[in-house]
Amino acid sequence: MHKPISEMAIYLQNLLPPEIPQTFEIDPLFLADATEADIYKGVPALKTFLHHLYSQLITDGGPFDKPKRESHNTNINSSYPFILHLTVILMNISLHGKFDNKKEALLLNESETLTAINSVSMQKIPDKRKNECIQFLTACGLHFDGLDISGKKPIKTPPGSPEHIIITYPKNPIMLTGLKVMATVQHNKGSKYNNEILLRCDWRTLTNNPTDSLLILKDLTHTLPANVRGFLLNLHAHYMSLHYKCDTYIGCDTRFEYFCRSKELWRYNLTLNNNHFITIKAQHTNKYPEIVSRLPERLQNNIKNGYGCGKKMGTTDSCDSGCRGYRVPLDDSFMEISDVVKAWIDREVEIIKK
Repeated sequence: MHKPISEMAIYLQNLLPPEIPQTFEIDPLFLADATEADIYKGVPALKTFLHHLYSQLITDGGPFDKPKRESHNTNINSSYPFILHLTVILMNISLHGKFDNKKEALLLNESETLTAINSVSMQKIPDKRKNECIQFLTACGLHFDGLDISGKKPIKTPPGSPEHIIITYPKNPIMLTGLKVMATVQHNKGSKYNNEILLRCDWRTLTNNPTDSLLILKDLTHTLPANVRGFLLNLHAHYMSLHYKCDTYIGCDTRFEYFCRSKELWRYNLTLNNNHFITIKAQHTNKYPEIVSRLPERLQNNIKNGYGCGKKMGTTDSCDSGCRGYRVPLDDSFMEISDVVKAWIDREVEIIKK
């Protein structure tokens, strides 16, 4: 079932970093348009702007909640095209805009540049949606001088108007520096392993060195209850200390995949539809009934039904994510079974290593 755009906006707010340090290492690639000092100020200002933008979506985004099709996933492209279009425009402002002498405005030559296809999306924005997006960004505090949105699509105002389309953010001009830098990072580093960089204001991608996965996990789990978060972080650290492989996919749908001898053991997941949860890819449950018997009845029943794709097994007509393992929500009740969950994973490891 499609979730309202307001819920996606709340979700995106929670993906923003809880803290951004006053200084951090910056890849020289991203110093072409700004100094380190300006980036240190601009990125937190961008985070504040994005939080405000998401708040506007929570209160006023209803009329723009028009998914392309009914979907069970949380793909922004298909489920939230308005957010995708906003992202495209913010990217174009940044990638094609040139700073004025005071670094307080971004200048664009043509109105078409605002909505051109880019690395975020190769699909054109419909004319009607272009005006809606510009109006919404204006309500969020951006100013577009020299742009007329009274017609079917945005156009430069007639002769005698400014030579360029001038984009400003009077509330805090340094935000434009953060926007330009993070959009450049999204353009250069966005991938299936690390996506929605701009929407998440992922300052860690500004560095040229790999980030410790534990630090990323700490940021992602800041909304979890403290004891549940502590358990998850300790479980992650435990398997990292054993030098097991951990593949990370960071974005609106996030997962950490943990492997032992090329066999996936378990995952940490964060999605809009299911929030925080782990999935355990156990394949030897018949070898430790004493542990299975301590699990909640729901999980015991899932184990009895068997591990695997529900469609292939004939137990469901639609995808039930059975191939991903047994799902355990990381909610307030999780600590009641945390010890047996760890014992469950550890026993799978023992069997794999024999």
